[in-house]
Amino acid sequence: MMKINSNGLKRKVRADLNITPMVDIVFVLLIIFMVAAPMIEQGVDLDLPQTETVPIESPQDKFIIRVFRSRDKTEKKIFIDKAEIAIEELEEKLKHNVRLQEKKEVFLHASKELSYGYVVRIMAILKKAGVNNINLVTEPLEEKG
Repeated sequence: MMKINSNGLKRKVRADLNITPMVDIVFVLLIIFMVAAPMIEQGVDLDLPQTETVPIESPQDKFIIRVFRSRDKTEKKIFIDKAEIAIEELEEKLKHNVRLQEKKEVFLHASKELSYGYVVRIMAILKKAGVNNINLVTEPLEEKG
């Protein structure tokens, strides 16, 4: 297609699609998703110690759950304070516990013989019951000497 400009010269008109603005928009969207992706998290929040544990006193008013294997290693036991609870009943008991629903904090004592998956399952039940703060209680490292 030819067009005549104000000087009377003929000039060719180009009908190209300029994709530079479209590429700019794609790069901006890419950057936004790269920044936002780490902020979207799923799973159970953990704040694990880096190397050694710092001894803490377990106050009497804290909500404590103990999970361990029986002496004959055949079954896993869960205790809320001094009462034994089946894992199927755990979520209901936690949801209806007034003291826990006020503080939303648990000190979880899990035996090292338990599998990682079982402990994570307990932690997921705690999260579903509305517990915001799960403290994993550990033993301090033994010093070699």
